Amino acid sequence: MRTLFAPASGPVQRSWRLTRVQTASCGGGAEPEVPAELLAQIQVCQNAADLADRPGDPPASRAELRSLLAPPFRGRRFVHLAHDHYGRLLGFARLGVYSAFHRELAHGALTVHPAARRHGVGSALLGALAASARANGRARLVLDGPRNAATDGFARSWGLIVGSCDLRSRLDLNSAALHARLGGIVPLQRDIPDGNLLPMRWAGACPEYLLDALIETLDSLHADPDDPAVTPFTEAEVRHREQAAWSAGLREYTACLLDPATGRMAALSTAHTADGVRGEQNETVVVPEYRGRGLAIRVKAYLVHELLAAEPNLRVLDTYNAVGNARILAVNRSLGFEPVDTHAAWTMAL
Repeated sequence: MRTLFAPASGPVQRSWRLTRVQTASCGGGAEPEVPAELLAQIQVCQNAADLADRPGDPPASRAELRSLLAPPFRGRRFVHLAHDHYGRLLGFARLGVYSAFHRELAHGALTVHPAARRHGVGSALLGALAASARANGRARLVLDGPRNAATDGFARSWGLIVGSCDLRSRLDLNSAALHARLGGIVPLQRDIPDGNLLPMRWAGACPEYLLDALIETLDSLHADPDDPAVTPFTEAEVRHREQAAWSAGLREYTACLLDPATGRMAALSTAHTADGVRGEQNETVVVPEYRGRGLAIRVKAYLVHELLAAEPNLRVLDTYNAVGNARILAVNRSLGFEPVDTHAAWTMAL
């Protein structure tokens, strides 16, 4: 028996119980959401963990968590839960298994309430993730999360190894210096050519007439002709991602530099926000044929410029980039992004 939460009447000795929720089945179709009552418990647990691990960060919104728990494109999402005897959530873990890509992998993440740490809750949840991954025919589990002494020690105890590492950087959107930088990069008049490229932006779903160009641009970032396991983007996948974000309550924004001579996107950058206070900048892509022209900072600055106009109450913008991606990290520094912490993808052979 383990002492976890201590209610007003005094500490209670009680072990947890594990349950699992599946949010969708492979093949798509009707996709049930995590029940509202459970989502509220997950939000409380996540915000308590963030307060302990990331003091000063804006709390996670319901929409952000809903998007993380949404079913993936042509795949399954499982949510594993650890509750105490009183029904209080001690921790949760999410697992994604995909049939459209990464067919040998399962991707997971876990969160434990600070009051329940060092009692084995995290180990119980990780064991449940590994079992689910094996049951779905996966050879490896990839576990994502912030990297620090505690998480490194936990990963080592389970035999996980670091597969990749991202730097989380943050841009202060209220900084006077930022507005000065943007003024020096983004043309004062919107929709005027940037060199021989046309700046364009949209909110929400990609306009139909730009969809093929968007797919080609995303493929230039993700596709690998030497790896048959990496499949090209499809219209169905793009539309699924957009619908999932909209259903969760995320507001998405995209900026691009379009080559009017070819109809191709030379560069692209995207961002989203759930609460209008904190945003996250996602992909920044420069198509190989257009590299070496300083387009990454221009398209990223253009995105921030448009994001500020659409979401005037945004305070911060976070972004995640591989620690070895020197070029995009230099772009971030030029715009005023400051390093916050690192996140790792640990791998477990199953």
